Amino acid sequence: MFSLSRYAPWARNFALIANKQHRYNLNHLKSGVVAVSALPYVRAFADSRQSSDNNGEGNGNANNKNTNSNAFQANMENKSEKITVNKEELRKRLTPLQYQVTQEAGTERPFTGCYNKHYEKGVYRCIVCHQDLFSSDTKYDSGCGWPAFNDVLDKGKVTLHRDASIPGMVRTEVRCSKCSAHMGHVFDDGPPPKHRRFCINSASIDFVKSSTAAATTTSSKK
Repeated sequence: MFSLSRYAPWARNFALIANKQHRYNLNHLKSGVVAVSALPYVRAFADSRQSSDNNGEGNGNANNKNTNSNAFQANMENKSEKITVNKEELRKRLTPLQYQVTQEAGTERPFTGCYNKHYEKGVYRCIVCHQDLFSSDTKYDSGCGWPAFNDVLDKGKVTLHRDASIPGMVRTEVRCSKCSAHMGHVFDDGPPPKHRRFCINSASIDFVKSSTAAATTTSSKK
């Protein structure tokens, strides 16, 4: 996931990565948008969890850039009871992309997720354990190519972790607090007053329409 307000420096970082590591398979950089082939794009983020729990350790620039996110992270409380998932059962139940995103910290290609432009009233929940995470009331169009929310249903619904998996870039990873599934990342360039943008993969969430919205739809068909 990317913070669009800082796309220029990040684009340069990706250019450097392309020269040193061919696995990113960058095709071109245009207007701050990185175009990549599907599988390498997902694999580029597959190791984010290996360095996500260092609690802010690393270079000084990373700490300065993520002051707001770190402050928010400090206030997060895990109120959900942890569960252990069966990886083999998940492979059978989830699509390959859903599994890769939630269990291997992958990222779907931008503008391809089914919930990117989805604005029905309801709740978005974890695709793995079905814990409610986000409300449609906090969803907005950030233009980043992934579903964006300016807040979570409850601060105990997710956990935040330092992610330095990409050289020269430090982000704050978002996981489900109940099953630890990877959701996406959170940035501090969202709308006021909280200025948060939870940039979430469509492949990591499921949508449940609100009862009010469902009743309205049923009535309109009569």
